[in-house]
Amino acid sequence: MSVVAVTPPLAGPAEAPSGVAARILRQFRVQVEDWYDACRDLSNWEAEHLLDNLTAEHRAEHARLLDELERVGRWLLLLTQGESFPDKATADLVSMTLQDLRDRRALWHGDMPREQASQIVREVFGES
Repeated sequence: MSVVAVTPPLAGPAEAPSGVAARILRQFRVQVEDWYDACRDLSNWEAEHLLDNLTAEHRAEHARLLDELERVGRWLLLLTQGESFPDKATADLVSMTLQDLRDRRALWHGDMPREQASQIVREVFGES
């Protein structure tokens, strides 16, 4: 049995890959936007499961959701915080959204004073 090695032809000047960085950055932005949308969807989940019906199970599920979203956010942060990352708006979105997740954890699971937590809930959800 013989093995045949296939060698791809060398790309000529007209076939050279170009714009790969722009394509990858465009796809990366889509991934950041997907993560951002999932983070925003958490507000609806909180309104439905935590505001009027706070149970130990809901708190545990919320903590798990925050863990996952924060973990992905830290991955994205690693990629966007270098000086060579070309898209400041995307880097800022990642940074601000990750801070929002940390604030949510403090609000629902931390030692935030009750009045401060109530004020934030009123501002975010328009509750009185």
